[in-house]
Amino acid sequence: MNMQEFLKKKLESNQTVLTEFESKKLLEDIGIVIPLQELTSSKEETVSASEKIGFPVVLKLMAEDIIHKSDTGAVKLNLKNREEVEGGYDELMKIHSDKEKLISVQKMADEPITELIIGMTTDAQFGPALMFGIGGILVEILEDVSFRIAPIEEYDAREMIKEIKGFPILDGYRGKPKADIDAIIDVLMKISDLVTKHEEIFEMDLNPVFIYDKGLICVDARIILKKPEN
Repeated sequence: MNMQEFLKKKLESNQTVLTEFESKKLLEDIGIVIPLQELTSSKEETVSASEKIGFPVVLKLMAEDIIHKSDTGAVKLNLKNREEVEGGYDELMKIHSDKEKLISVQKMADEPITELIIGMTTDAQFGPALMFGIGGILVEILEDVSFRIAPIEEYDAREMIKEIKGFPILDGYRGKPKADIDAIIDVLMKISDLVTKHEEIFEMDLNPVFIYDKGLICVDARIILKKPEN
């Protein structure tokens, strides 16, 4: 199924908020690196997927009505063996949801230089606007983000990165490794291209994105589609 067909199918079924698993699969399809992930529907499948992906793993509860997983305890990090996975699965399945509950098994990502947020919102007047900043749980407190109207050029992406207050963290602050700026630019350009071609996408949050001295990986993502007009 191509991107257009996938988005059309979701809108026809009135699902405007993609699950994290679906959001990251879409990002992977446009060349953005995500952790190895597998969707499971039983404890046996979850254990099997964990062993296949390789420990340590992360378990996340996938349900259409659970958006902020960390707020509801729907994430189990750094599970190192079969027993920890079984225990994590049992705890996740106790969380209330009115929708179908599945488990996303993901490879635990290495510690980054820092966490980033890369996103997009739709402005009523100007259309899709890209966002970049220091991410993780501090993003709402720091509000250290930059914006550009899509589509952007490579120059715009580089400026977005340099104008945030947290740029020194990416530029080798106090002897830390320098972040792979080209990898960030590449993702910003891919998101710009995606939202320019697919107007069905209303909002995107890639948060956190783990940045390294070589490459990056999108650890969590949420994509919201435009509600169909009646």
